Amino acid sequence: LDFQGSKDPPNSASRVAGTTGTYQHIWLFVVVVVFLLFFVCFFFVSNARMEFKMFGCFDNFVPCNNTGVPDHTPMNYALHHLERLLQNISTELKEKWSKDGIDKTDLQLDKLDVVLIGFSKGCVVLNQFLYEFHYLKTLTPDDETMSDLVNRIHDMYWLDGGHSGGKNTWITSRSLLETLARLGINVHIHVTPYQINDDRRPWIRKEEKAFGDWLKKLGASVTRTVHFENQVPTLKSHLEVLDVFKPDVT
Repeated sequence: LDFQGSKDPPNSASRVAGTTGTYQHIWLFVVVVVFLLFFVCFFFVSNARMEFKMFGCFDNFVPCNNTGVPDHTPMNYALHHLERLLQNISTELKEKWSKDGIDKTDLQLDKLDVVLIGFSKGCVVLNQFLYEFHYLKTLTPDDETMSDLVNRIHDMYWLDGGHSGGKNTWITSRSLLETLARLGINVHIHVTPYQINDDRRPWIRKEEKAFGDWLKKLGASVTRTVHFENQVPTLKSHLEVLDVFKPDVT
């Protein structure tokens, strides 16, 4: 597990330059914490393990096989893991700033507004959250252990999601999407031809369309942007989504 704080999102070009034929280092799940609308802190969480030097596996949030294909379950404590991450990062930042003479004793990242961003295979983390939203809000409505965290999630961004499996790249279960719509979380879809125009993986295009269409029918707040729409699908354009999308953290 790797995370770091920064005021600015990563530049994909610098990350591409650091790879060696694969894009193993840019599968990201990003947590954006808003500080009182004046300061924004980004935390970048990479996959927990890498198989065969190319398959990222987010076992820290969702069970995966050796090619990184997720096995989504109703409850894998991914939200609990996210909450503990925010708590631990808050503690580490306090200690670091204290050494630098900065007083941030009141810093509590686990109490602030949260924006979630998944890129490429990192979107499997967001998908697992949808399963857990449904479990907590519908199947176990009396369990309020994660209610505070869930209520602080304002926006979720799916950036050109994809993984090695032959299905479930995008969530299409109506019951799960109904729960997401009821939560009032703003959903942002950003895609490129690299994923949605790949004839070798036609299910991605179909699932992404069903995901967005169902959410709109259910009354959710949804935006969809196709980047580089008229360009030939390339890995480069897939990576450049990180540069061109603009998260709303105001």
